[in-house]
Amino acid sequence: MAERFVHDFDWLILVPALLLIGFGLLTLYSVGHVPDGIRETIQPEESRYFEKQLVRCGIGLVVLAIAVVIPFGYFEWTALATYIVCLVFLLATFLLEPSRGASRWISIGGLRFQPSEFMKIGVIFLLAKFLSAKRNDPNNLRVLAVSFAIVCVPFLLIVKQPDLGTSLVFPALLIAMLYWRGLNEGILILIITPVISAFLTVYSQWTLEKDSYPFLLLVFFLLILVIAYRRRRNIFQSIVLVGMNLAVMLIVPNLWNRLQVYQQKRILAFLHPESDILGAGWQVYQSKVAIGSGGFLGKQFLHGTQKLLAFLPERHSDFVYSVISEELGYLGAVGILVLFAIIIIRALYLATKMKNRFASMATLGICAYFAFHVIVNTGMTVGLAPVTGLPLPFMSYGGSSMIVSCFLIGLLLNFSIRFHEY
Repeated sequence: MAERFVHDFDWLILVPALLLIGFGLLTLYSVGHVPDGIRETIQPEESRYFEKQLVRCGIGLVVLAIAVVIPFGYFEWTALATYIVCLVFLLATFLLEPSRGASRWISIGGLRFQPSEFMKIGVIFLLAKFLSAKRNDPNNLRVLAVSFAIVCVPFLLIVKQPDLGTSLVFPALLIAMLYWRGLNEGILILIITPVISAFLTVYSQWTLEKDSYPFLLLVFFLLILVIAYRRRRNIFQSIVLVGMNLAVMLIVPNLWNRLQVYQQKRILAFLHPESDILGAGWQVYQSKVAIGSGGFLGKQFLHGTQKLLAFLPERHSDFVYSVISEELGYLGAVGILVLFAIIIIRALYLATKMKNRFASMATLGICAYFAFHVIVNTGMTVGLAPVTGLPLPFMSYGGSSMIVSCFLIGLLLNFSIRFHEY
């Protein structure tokens, strides 16, 4: 057993994860390290980010080790219970006093955690268990409805908190896992196109304010009509395709008006950050300045000026990647992405190796979790994605995200060790 443990242990997953944790700690140390002459540019708590995160990393590594040694079948048996427990904690956030205007955290004694982060584990497990059953064909309407229900409940609760960034993870998990299970191409189009319609409708809201005709929205709707015509043999799917996208285009403006003002500003700042550099576009603008000023080799560790002079907001969490890019340059920024890519590609490889369908589905869900977080977080630092507050795994400041990410890495290692059992 011990010999097989060493032989099958996937170092290509563990080593990149440990390196990312190390880089994250160094970056947080840099954020809190300011020369005495300009000490006033940081808040007092920023100097303690490194110490606090070091403790959280220690807890995360313990959780990782526990996830490795527990037989993976246990997670399949307890998938529904895990989902329900996470959902109860998520509901409990609404019964507590909001923190900074949002009901996102629960404090028990000295322990403070974010249930929405742990809900990602519950959704991955329950979706994997449900979709792994042979009788549950993803192209069946009943199976699709149940799958959407599993995701929609936590999605709507987290939107209500409000935490738009975290809520977007759940649809991403759903689409990826349904596709892996064998979702029909036509149904996949039905799921994805309304998302694009929603985005273009929001974009049109901004262009209309500028007295410009929503050209892209019109072109996309014409494209929908063309797709529906080409798939006219399945008249039901064609009608649903047109109807869903038309409904989204009509409903989204009303939903847009229900968003918090700061959420609207963040989305509009993504669409056109230069329109409000001193307001909603400030974060992305300063992030671009930090990344661009790093050059090829960077300004060296501890010497980032955007971080040093506190021009870059949320440099310990949302924009930690900007600090890395400024101090370590293009090479450091690409190096971080390469480490994440190794984990994601290795996870995909494991998903193809698994003979057990639940194990394969869960592994794919973990892969989608890391891919979505990395794409959105790094994308928002360069203006390719809206500022959603989604953390960069292993690197952004925060205990809940660290523990969840370490737990999921432990599950991947669990798979590699117990591959022959599945």
